Amino acid sequence: MILENRRGALASLVRTLAVALALLLPTPTVLAVHAPIAPTPSVAYVLGATTYPLSLVDDDGRAVTITKEPRRIVSAAPSTTEIVFAMGLGDRVVGVTDFCDYPEDAQSVPKIGGFKPNAEAIIVAQPDVVLAVRGFPAEIIANLEALKVPVVILNPVDFAGVLANVETVGNIGNVRDASASLATSLRTRWDAVEAKAKEATGRPRVLFEIDASYPGSIMAAGPGTFIDAMLKAVGAENAVETVARGMQYPSVSDEAVLGLAPELVILGDAPYGQSAEAVAGRPGWDVVPAVRDGRVVALSQREVDVTSRPGPRIVDGLEAVARVVRPELFGPSDTKR
Repeated sequence: MILENRRGALASLVRTLAVALALLLPTPTVLAVHAPIAPTPSVAYVLGATTYPLSLVDDDGRAVTITKEPRRIVSAAPSTTEIVFAMGLGDRVVGVTDFCDYPEDAQSVPKIGGFKPNAEAIIVAQPDVVLAVRGFPAEIIANLEALKVPVVILNPVDFAGVLANVETVGNIGNVRDASASLATSLRTRWDAVEAKAKEATGRPRVLFEIDASYPGSIMAAGPGTFIDAMLKAVGAENAVETVARGMQYPSVSDEAVLGLAPELVILGDAPYGQSAEAVAGRPGWDVVPAVRDGRVVALSQREVDVTSRPGPRIVDGLEAVARVVRPELFGPSDTKR
C-alpha cells in the first residue's frame, strides 16, 4: 500500500520526466502519419474582436486581467505552446520551455528553462502574458504579477477542458474565430471516432502502461485520465479500473496484472526502453492473454506525445488509440507489435 501511494503521488512527475527523456532519446521510426479519420468541413465563424481589458478566471480559479492584446507571449508548457501555435499566434511567442518540441517552429524560440523555469529568462523576454500549467512556481507568478505581467494557468482535466482552453487562448490573443473553428473541428473528430467505434463488438480489456521501472510492478493509466477517456471512447475497458482505488496512475503488481488478464497491453513507455519482448520476459507475464496472443503494442514517441499532451493533438491521440484497439475499423496503426 505504501508503494502504491508513493507511486500514485509521483505519477505526474513520471509523466514530466517522460517528456524530458523524449528530448534526450532518439525518436522511434514512425511507419506512417495518418490523416484525421473524419475530415471536418470548414466552418466560418464571425465572433468579433476581443474586448480589452479582458477579465477571466483561469483553471486554478485565479482572477486574471489582460489589459491589452498580447503581442509577446511566453508559453511555459508543451501543451500551451501547441495551442498557441495552432491558433496562428506562433509569431508572437518569445519564450518556451526546453520540452516544447512541437510544432517544429517552436524549437527555435528562446528557452525559459525546463522543470524549473528561469524567472530571469521570462522577464528578459518582456512578455505581455505568460501561459502556464498547474505547478508553475508560485514565486515566479508573484514576481511577474508585481511587474504587471498576467499569468494564465491552463489545466484541463478532460476533453471539454481542452476545448475550453483553446477558446480561452483564442480570446486572449484576439483570434476568437480561429479558436472556435479549431474547437469545433476537434469536437467533430472526437465524436466521429466514438460513433465509428460503436460499430465494433465486444469490449477488450486494455492495460495502458506508463512506467515499468520499479521491479515487480507497473504504473498504468487509470480512471480520470485522458487515456482512460480515449479507451472508453473506442469502446474498450480499462483493465486497471477495478484496482485503481481512486488513483489516476495506480501502481499494479505483477500478480495483480495476472488476475486482471488484459487482452491488449499498450506500452506508453516504449520510447524509454520497454518492448513486447521485455514484457514477455517478465516473471509470470507469459500467461497474460495479451502476451500469449501477441497483443502487446509499443507506441512511438509521437503517439506517446499526442496521448499525453492536453492540447490540439489530443484528438490525434484518440485516433492513434482507436487504430491500436480497433484496427478492423480504423486501419493499421503507427505502432510496433
